[in-house]
Amino acid sequence: MDALYGFLEAGRWAEAWTEFQRLRQEGPKNPRLLLMGSHAAFRLRDLAEARYLAVTAVEAWSESHPGRLLGQIRFHLAMVARELGDTTAAFQEFSLFLSELPVKYPDLADAEGKAYFYLALTLRQRDDLHEAVQAYRKAIDCFRQNGHTHLVCKGQQNLAWVLCLLKNPDEARGCLKEAGAGVETPEDEIHQTMGEAFLALIEGENGLAVALCESVMLRAEEGGLTPEQRSQTSWLAATAALAQGNGDNAFTLAGIALNSAAEARDARLINDASALRRQIVLRQATGQAGA
Repeated sequence: MDALYGFLEAGRWAEAWTEFQRLRQEGPKNPRLLLMGSHAAFRLRDLAEARYLAVTAVEAWSESHPGRLLGQIRFHLAMVARELGDTTAAFQEFSLFLSELPVKYPDLADAEGKAYFYLALTLRQRDDLHEAVQAYRKAIDCFRQNGHTHLVCKGQQNLAWVLCLLKNPDEARGCLKEAGAGVETPEDEIHQTMGEAFLALIEGENGLAVALCESVMLRAEEGGLTPEQRSQTSWLAATAALAQGNGDNAFTLAGIALNSAAEARDARLINDASALRRQIVLRQATGQAGA
């Protein structure tokens, strides 16, 4: 399996998949081989096959195999389920990984923070906001204990967003302050600015929120935004425009948010943008824009 491992390490996903298929024909089910095949399928965006192989890998694992391998399979299966939008399965697998971690695969302890982080993302997808806050806090504690400053930044930025959804500006501001000290990359800067825009929005500083969103959207012209970031930023800007009484601009921005969410294939973002556009249409129909 050395060649397969080498292809995966080099990011040569198609070659990895071809090599996996060849090896698969040579012997009985091997959980490590199945996991590597699932990774290749995942990278090639064949998520259904990735899930099938990961589930088969769990079934093929036995006590004769390393506990660490079981943990790696569980974590990967949870990630695949989340990408598929199956938040129930993702929640179950991340929770199972965390519950088994101390006993079955303690040598994967460094992954505890990431498991809580992705569990929080899953809870956010399920709109379990209060539970997501708790999971983010546990993730941040793990990152901080392990000295992962950059991951602390990401955790605090995501936590601030959920706290803004819960209309808790004081705690959100504290999260963004700590996150700001750990900003390292252009992506970090984008997320930091988006968080500051959301904070301004819930504090009624709509002009500041719009200005911050515009500073992020300038990156879109340079190809520097992902569809997810473009959708979230447009959603924020549309919400601020609606609060300012500019229904037409809000409707246009909500349309951009919806189109970008569809491009990202993110059900949560699609739902958020659709709900906002319906709200805008209703206000325009009743003459209450900006009320």
